[in-house]
Amino acid sequence: MLNLQDDKLRLRVQTVLQFSRTDPEKLRSICAYVASIPFHVPAFASPKHSRRTLARREAVGWYSKAALFQAMLRTAGFPARVRMIRVDNHMFRGLATTRRTFVLPMVEVWTGGRWVATDNYVYDPRYLAAAREALERKGWRSGYGIHLDGQSAWNGVDDALVMIAPDRSVGALPAEYLGVYDDPHQFAEQLKKSSIMQWLWMLARNRLMSIRMSRKVRQLRYEAGG
Repeated sequence: MLNLQDDKLRLRVQTVLQFSRTDPEKLRSICAYVASIPFHVPAFASPKHSRRTLARREAVGWYSKAALFQAMLRTAGFPARVRMIRVDNHMFRGLATTRRTFVLPMVEVWTGGRWVATDNYVYDPRYLAAAREALERKGWRSGYGIHLDGQSAWNGVDDALVMIAPDRSVGALPAEYLGVYDDPHQFAEQLKKSSIMQWLWMLARNRLMSIRMSRKVRQLRYEAGG
């Protein structure tokens, strides 16, 4: 999914970083660029290669955004990996009704001598504002893909997650954190190798969920003025 040898990716990274000097500035610039691409959950769509997301600035979802962010980080010289996180059904309220948990990617970047996690590249500012407004109007703490106790502003130094508000009081890693992977696609590939039936079930479930989510994302944007 990363297309690291793509010349357009390299040139885009150079453009995005032209006014950034320090590592935190570079990381924030890349994050802001990826976030500016509209968030959407296209019905039945499969994750897009970074080349396509970059070239078309096509509205894409969690996996495609993670791939592009990771690809731009690596092109800029920052080691980056994907960590899968478990999200509960409350995170999807407003987008889909489900009682199941789901697994989504976030990106960890090696900076300052440690792995720093963020998902602030996922939601464009317009969608994020609309989601926050909808949550406050309904009196929910989480839904529409975000958590009101999450962090939507990344300083390029510390962890910042907006999809979940992990409990860091126990253990080295929050309970929501799962394994790490080379890119978002590797998780699905490993699942496919270990259990073809489980992979097929996950694929079918996600495709069906995408139909409902696609309509709800468009509705939320429309109600917020576009």
